[in-house]
Amino acid sequence: MTSFPRRYHITTFGCQMNKADSERMAGILDDMGFQWSENPNEADLILYNTCTIRDNAEQKVYSYLGRQAKRKHQQPDLTLVVAGCVAQQEGEALLRRVPEVDLVMGPQHANRLGDLLDQVFDGNQLVATEPIHIVEDITKPRRDSSISAW
Repeated sequence: MTSFPRRYHITTFGCQMNKADSERMAGILDDMGFQWSENPNEADLILYNTCTIRDNAEQKVYSYLGRQAKRKHQQPDLTLVVAGCVAQQEGEALLRRVPEVDLVMGPQHANRLGDLLDQVFDGNQLVATEPIHIVEDITKPRRDSSISAW
């Protein structure tokens, strides 16, 4: 893994729930010591939060992943995460299609991002799509705007 400060970028596809999940995951990354990068090409960790409902989001995420997979061959420390509904739906198939991805996680695992990334940083490639029961959401979101929740 690269030395601190590590930078992250999140691209959100789709619905308002995805936007809320992205803000929660950004808060987790902030708490882990990462810094936000507006430019994905300057980030050490790229997270695509996906949607299966909205306009061709699945095709878009695979297009974006293709570009970053090429970059990962030049920068092996780059961490690629796919979260959300496409990740949930595709699971292991996503890894077969884009083996450079480090973590595939369904939306129910958004609160576990830190724990899952710790395993990735230990050298594991993970798929977290199993159902879980979330008792309480105590994550602090990183809001893009102080005016609206989404």
